[in-house]
Amino acid sequence: MIEKVDLNGTYAYKNFIDEGTKQILLNWVDTNYESFVVNPISVGRRYKIVLSEDPIYELVSNIKNKIIELDGITDWKEEPMYYDFIGVNSEGSSIHIHSDKNDGDYIHTRWNLILSYPEGGGHSIYNGDVNILEENLIWKCIAGKYSHGSTEVIGSKPRITLSLGFLIKEN
Repeated sequence: MIEKVDLNGTYAYKNFIDEGTKQILLNWVDTNYESFVVNPISVGRRYKIVLSEDPIYELVSNIKNKIIELDGITDWKEEPMYYDFIGVNSEGSSIHIHSDKNDGDYIHTRWNLILSYPEGGGHSIYNGDVNILEENLIWKCIAGKYSHGSTEVIGSKPRITLSLGFLIKEN
């Protein structure tokens, strides 16, 4: 059962996907990891944009539609730089503190679905606050308004996130 929870400065939905759906996505990551782009900003980071020809594209689209419906997202367009992607942060890596580009009144917003969470670290830093996340949780990051990043991943289990990209019209 999906449960809305408050985080520091934002909110999330627990139990957003089931274990079977998560495993399909993780298997795809394992199969395609060598084709993931190395992110040179931090050692141990890779990402891959989910393309229409990828076998998980329809599944990712369904997940995106589920958050659109659940959160009542109406006036939005695709985020044109990273679209929807899966990011992998391995041991020793972290996400640098940054904010993302908006498009006029459309604010860069990402919904981040945690597929794998490390034994230690890998915690979200959002607008100066730390949020400890968990697998199968999806959380809202208003990336164009608030600085965000993560703490360093500790241990061999990576932080793997499906990041859904939106430009949402600010009211």
